[in-house]
Amino acid sequence: MMPGVGQKKLEKTMEAEDVTLLRYLVDLCLRELQKEGGIDIVLFVGVDGRIFASQVPEDLTPQQYYLLNIFKSNLYHICNQLKSKNLRVIMEQYSHGSMIISSVGDYAFLASIISRELGYEDVQRVIKAVLKWSVIVNHVFQLKPMKGRAVEGYPEEIQKELKRLSRKLFVDHFSHTKQYRKNMEILQHLKNRISEVLGVGMADEVIVLTFNELGTTAPYMTDALWRRFVEIVIERHIRPMRGDVIADETYRTWMSELERKLRSFV
Repeated sequence: MMPGVGQKKLEKTMEAEDVTLLRYLVDLCLRELQKEGGIDIVLFVGVDGRIFASQVPEDLTPQQYYLLNIFKSNLYHICNQLKSKNLRVIMEQYSHGSMIISSVGDYAFLASIISRELGYEDVQRVIKAVLKWSVIVNHVFQLKPMKGRAVEGYPEEIQKELKRLSRKLFVDHFSHTKQYRKNMEILQHLKNRISEVLGVGMADEVIVLTFNELGTTAPYMTDALWRRFVEIVIERHIRPMRGDVIADETYRTWMSELERKLRSFV
C-alpha cells in the first residue's frame, strides 16, 4: 500500500449543511427529547409564534388535546415573555398534566407537553432532559459545527449527544450525498472495465479482494484510494493473468478515465 493512503480512518459523521439536513436534525432532536423525557408533545417555536418543528401524536387523547389548546391560547403571552428575555424555563401543572417551556437562545423555545401526573423524581428527570436538549437544539439551529472548538464549552454529556446526532445524520443520509454518488458511479465503471479484461465471473471476486486489502468499502473511498484500487487490481490480478502489455495499456487507460471522473465531481 502506498504510504499514508487509507491510513486515516474516515470519520463517519455529517453536519447540517442545508435546509433539508437541518430540518431532519432538528426533528431528530425533538424525537430524542420526547423519548428521553417521556414527553407526549414537543414543539419548537419562534418568538413570532411560528412553529419550526414538532412531534405530535397522530391521534391525540382528550388530555393531550386539552393541554395543546392551553398552549395555543397562551402562545402570545409566552412569546412576549421570551422577547423581553425574562423567560428561560418555566413549568406549569394542570389537572390534565404538565407543560414545560424552555428557551432556545433568545429567539425560540421548546414547549414540552406531558399528559400524566409527575412525581418529584419525574419532574427532575424531565426538566433535566428539556434543559439538555434545549442547548442541543440551539446549537443545531445555529448551524454550528458538531465537533472541535464549537463544542468544547459544553458538558461531556452534550458533546457526546452532538457527536451521536452527527453520526446518526451520516448513517441516515450518506447515501444521498455527492460523495456517495460519485463512488458508486466510479465503482460501476471500474467493475465494467474489470469484466472486459478478466471476465464477468472474476470481476466481483477481484473487487472484494481489493477492498479487503484497502480495508474499506466503496461508499467511503477517497480519490487517493481509488487510484490505489486501480494499481492493486492491475498489479495483483491483471498483470499475472493477462501479461505486461495488457497490464501497462490498461493502467494508462483506466487511470486517465479515473482522473476525468474524479475531476467531473469537483
